Amino acid sequence: MKGNGMSQLVGTHYFLESGWVLAHLDGETVDDTLSRIYGTFVDNYIKKCEAKAELLNSGDLKFHRRAMRAKVKADFMQSNRITLIAHLISKNVPWKAYRIEYHLNRKYAESVNPQDVYAALFKEYTNH
Repeated sequence: MKGNGMSQLVGTHYFLESGWVLAHLDGETVDDTLSRIYGTFVDNYIKKCEAKAELLNSGDLKFHRRAMRAKVKADFMQSNRITLIAHLISKNVPWKAYRIEYHLNRKYAESVNPQDVYAALFKEYTNH
C-alpha cells in the first residue's frame, strides 16, 4: 500500500518534535534523517534554479539576466550544499518549501557579492 508522502513527512515531523526517535528504526540517527529531509529540499531548490538558468541563451535581455542570476545561485547552492543543510538544521527551519527557500536565499545574499560574480560570469559568457 502506497502512503501519502506529505502525511509521512508530517508524521515524521511530529515524532521528531515529540522526542520520539523514529529514525532509529532504520538505523539512522535523528541528524541523518534531518540531513536527508533538508537535503531533499535543497536539491529541489537547486533544480528550480537550474531550470531558470536554461534560459541563458535567450535573446531577451530580461530573461538572460534572470538566467544568469539563477546560474550563479544554483552554483552557489551546489557548492555549499552541506553547509546550507547544517544551517537549516541549526535554525530548526520548518519543513515548508517557502520557509526553507527564504533561509537559502538569505544565506546566499549574505555570502555572495553579486556585482563581482555577474561581471565574471558575463565576461566568461561573452568570450565564447
